[in-house]
Amino acid sequence: MNLYKDSIENIDSKMELRKIIPALLIILTVFGCIHWFLFLTVSRSLTDVFWLKVIYILGLFSMPLGFLSSRSVHNRFSWLTWAGYVWMGFFNIHILFSTLEFGLLFFVHHNYSYWVLLATLLCSVWALYKGSKFPDLITHQILGPAEIKNFKIVQISDVHMGMLHINTAWLEKIVQKINQQQPDVIAITGDLIDGNFAKISEMLEPLKNLKSKYGHFYITGNHEYIHPGQWETQLESLGISILHNQNKLIEFNDQKILIAGVPDRMAPRFHHGLVSDPDLALKNNENPIYKILLAHQPASIRDLKNEKCDLMLTGHTHGGQIFPFQLAVLLQQPMVQGFKKFGSTLVFNHQGTGFWGPPMRWFSRSEIVTLIFK
Repeated sequence: MNLYKDSIENIDSKMELRKIIPALLIILTVFGCIHWFLFLTVSRSLTDVFWLKVIYILGLFSMPLGFLSSRSVHNRFSWLTWAGYVWMGFFNIHILFSTLEFGLLFFVHHNYSYWVLLATLLCSVWALYKGSKFPDLITHQILGPAEIKNFKIVQISDVHMGMLHINTAWLEKIVQKINQQQPDVIAITGDLIDGNFAKISEMLEPLKNLKSKYGHFYITGNHEYIHPGQWETQLESLGISILHNQNKLIEFNDQKILIAGVPDRMAPRFHHGLVSDPDLALKNNENPIYKILLAHQPASIRDLKNEKCDLMLTGHTHGGQIFPFQLAVLLQQPMVQGFKKFGSTLVFNHQGTGFWGPPMRWFSRSEIVTLIFK
């Protein structure tokens, strides 16, 4: 039976590779040109650059090879995945300093271009430390109706189970930290997973130990569709409620609070007929004192047309993860992190509990967030 299962998974992996290799070749060409630019900005004032060339070439190819190895069910070359993703983070930071060096030459001619490499190395080491450490426990107080004072929500988002060291033991510790907060409600706002269903679904077992007074609620992110599987069925078996264009009323201090949720905005691309509809999710005739919407992307605020929503909890952006990617995020999303008011709706954008790709963070953080109403 295991042999049959492994054979099917290998076939699926080969079919997936056929789809992504052409895209990877295009990306490799573009990234190759960028690597050449990076190399030139560093080597301009150096004499012996042979080994530097070798390092940049290896770095260039480590990214697609690391990505491909990460897509493998068994990932027997995990070291290659680590190398590729770490270089990807190094590459992102390098672009910033190389661009600064290129601009600097228009104003000041100098022969110290190797500062770019030193600055990139130092910032990359710091970003690697920040990205690899356990998520910070963050508490925010929210102004709400006096009747629901001390109502407590713990939110995790963008865990990306399966990425590098984000495994079962890591998730067990996350669950322990959540339970220590003694939440009334637990919100999981998408991108919980990142990988093959057969492999990652087993890693989710610690979630069955989550404890909250009124329930644990989950909505999908885009990665649940990029990596298809019976994620919702699996999570329901672990005691987690799925909210897709649905809501649930809970009673706190004899007051009704509505918890609603929508699937990710990307869902219609993968499932015909499935839409992300905040108005449908929030619709209710019980007249609750407060309405909370779970949506993976802060851009979902643009889909809210008719219904009232007091608080929207989102993720997706990772807080930009590695500076200056925050600027690119704003091209697609209305915010990157923290709180922002849109009309009568307060939106909180979680920076992510895990990470995607490089295990690195620069001007962002991994977090487990507790929201307490005051």
